[in-house]
Amino acid sequence: MIERTVEVDEKIRCIQRTEEEIRELLYDYKRCNGCGICVFACPVNAIELGPVHEIAKGMEMPPVIIDHLRCAYCGICYSFCPFNAFEFYINGESVDKSSLHLSPVRYTFKYESCKECTLCYKVCPTGAIKRENLIVRSQIAERNESFKGSVKVDKNKCNLCGICAEFCEVFRMVEKEILPTDLMPYSDILIDESKCDYCKLCEEICPEKAIVVEGKRISYKLPEKIAKITINQNTCSNCGYCEEICPYDAAKTIKPIEGKLSLFEARMTRCDPVGCGACLKICKFNRVWYVSEDRKRVYFNEKFCIYCGACENACPYDLILVERKNYFTKETTRDVPWRNAWEDAVERILKKERVKQLEKISFIETVETPAEEIEEAGERIPIKGVENIEKVEVLLRKVRYRKAFETGERDVFIRGVERALGKDKGSGERET
Repeated sequence: MIERTVEVDEKIRCIQRTEEEIRELLYDYKRCNGCGICVFACPVNAIELGPVHEIAKGMEMPPVIIDHLRCAYCGICYSFCPFNAFEFYINGESVDKSSLHLSPVRYTFKYESCKECTLCYKVCPTGAIKRENLIVRSQIAERNESFKGSVKVDKNKCNLCGICAEFCEVFRMVEKEILPTDLMPYSDILIDESKCDYCKLCEEICPEKAIVVEGKRISYKLPEKIAKITINQNTCSNCGYCEEICPYDAAKTIKPIEGKLSLFEARMTRCDPVGCGACLKICKFNRVWYVSEDRKRVYFNEKFCIYCGACENACPYDLILVERKNYFTKETTRDVPWRNAWEDAVERILKKERVKQLEKISFIETVETPAEEIEEAGERIPIKGVENIEKVEVLLRKVRYRKAFETGERDVFIRGVERALGKDKGSGERET
C-alpha cells in the first residue's frame, strides 16, 4: 500500500509512505528561481513551471508546482537542482547528493593562499561565504595612553581588501554598488585618527604592507589568523564572483553546466529594463544581468552564468536564449535497472525537453453490429461499419458542421454527413 500526502508551511513537503520506507521531498520555493531544470529532469512529468515572468515582477507563488500524487520520489529533481531548492529524505535521513546515481560536478574551492579578507564574502550573491572575526582591536585591552602619532594608507599599495576595517574602527570602507561589470564592493578607505592609539597592529595585519603607523607597538601578540572564511556549498550558486574578485587567487569555482547565453539583437528594441527588468530580478543567485549604459538596455556578463535558464523563462518577449552544451556529472552506479532514467534526465535538461508521454491507443473490436443511424429532420441516414463512424467523427471536427449541429442547421449538417459517406458529391462548396 502506498500513501501520498502533501503538507504546506514555509516549505512544501511531499511525503510517500509504504510498508518498507518513508520518502520525503521538501521544496523551498523561496530558494527557487524558476529555472525549470527540474521540470525537464522529472521522469514522470510531475513538475510544472509557473508564471516565472510574473513571479520575477513580484507575484508571491512557487515558481514550480509539484504533483505529489504523480511524483516517483526518485530524487532526480533534488540531485540536479542548481540552487538546492529541494531536500530529499529517506526514513528521516537526508540523502547526500553524491550518493545518488548521478549528481552534478560542482564546487567552490578555497586555497591556502587565502588571506581571509572581506572581498569574497562581500560580493557573494547568495551569502554562501561567511567571514568570522577571531579577534578585533576592541577586544584587546592594552592601549597606548596619550600617545601622539600618525597613520597613513598608501593608496598605490592598498587593494581595498577591507581587513583593517573589520579589525579596527579607525578604518572605514566606503561601499558602493556591486555590478557584474565591476565587482569591487568598495570605492575608498577612510581613516578616523581620533579613535587611534597608534598601536601598530594594523601594520601587521595588512597583507599589502600599505599601512604606515608612527606609533608604539603594544605587547599583545596577534594570533596567526585574525579571521576565518568558510563556504557553504549548499547555498553556493557557483557564480564565480569570489574567484573573480579575489586578489590572491585563493578561490576557484567548478561550474556544473557548460553552455552559451545570447540575446536576439534584432528584436532588442522591445527590451524595457525600467518597466520590466524580469531578467535582472530573477537572476538573484548569480547576478549575471545589468543595465548597460551604452546600449540603454539589459546586457549580461556570461562569466558568471551557469546556464540555468531562469532569465529565458522570465523574459516576456523571448529575447533571451540559454543553450546548454554539457552537464558534468559524477556517477556512483552503472548496472542498475533505473540508471537509464537518470541519463535520460541529463539529456532532457540539455535539450530543454520534457519526458514524452506514452501514446494512448484505442482498440475497437470489429464485430457485426446493427447499423447505427443519425436521425435529423425526419430522415434516417444509416451509418454502417467502423469506417463510416470514423468519417462522421472527422466531420464533427470541422467548425462549419459542428456549428451546424449545435445551432440546429439540420440541412447543412445532413448534407455534410452524406458527403462524408460518399452519398452526395456536393456542389463544390468549400468546407472549413
